[in-house]
Amino acid sequence: MKKGKAVNAWRKFLSEGGLEKPTAKVFLDMDGVLVNFQKGLMDVINRDIASDEVFTGSRSKKIKKVREYLGPDRIYPLTDEFMSTLLIKRDARAEMTPWEKLIKKYQWSPITRNFDHWFNLEKAEGADELVAGCIELVGPENVYILSAPVDSASIDAKKAWLGKHFPFFPPERVFIRKDKEAIPVMDAFKDSQCILIDDREKYKLKFEPVGGIGIVHSPSASLAGTQNSLQKLSEIL
Repeated sequence: MKKGKAVNAWRKFLSEGGLEKPTAKVFLDMDGVLVNFQKGLMDVINRDIASDEVFTGSRSKKIKKVREYLGPDRIYPLTDEFMSTLLIKRDARAEMTPWEKLIKKYQWSPITRNFDHWFNLEKAEGADELVAGCIELVGPENVYILSAPVDSASIDAKKAWLGKHFPFFPPERVFIRKDKEAIPVMDAFKDSQCILIDDREKYKLKFEPVGGIGIVHSPSASLAGTQNSLQKLSEIL
């Protein structure tokens, strides 16, 4: 499914005069929802482990420890299951194995201050269908982007990525900030029903106490996740 479906849904909405303005505002996360962040991260770490490329600074020390570790819990190549478990443990601050700790410490090194990495991440399976479905349910003017950055390079790259894959989102409907929970209490949205679609439970748990509604996009970066999220969204509306 190409981005044409989302564009066509938008045009259909406009040509039919739109709906009565709904109060619901839908905020779409990027990584794990519209973007296949996990695959991109997994691929670059696997590449670094396998290569003999020499890095500098703290990255050099961290990758050396990763490459030399031969403990029984070592999993290589890294898998989707491993990366998903690592993310869950990280968010929950749960106990990790020695190998998980090494990967956790290294994972940001290759993607920090790296515009190209973020810009070249693959679009998630189901991303076009999710955007189109949200447009059909609440109208294009009520669909927003809400994504947490890592650094300034990731902010610029995320905006450029949206310009390439979903160019119809205007700047005023794109929020790239870590404090997602600030959105429902902003003057522009405090009288609206703010709904966040995010693959991480931790953001849902922060979004709801301030009056928002969270939908966990699961499985992340998948068509099944899109179907689940749209079903939950339609039930809320």
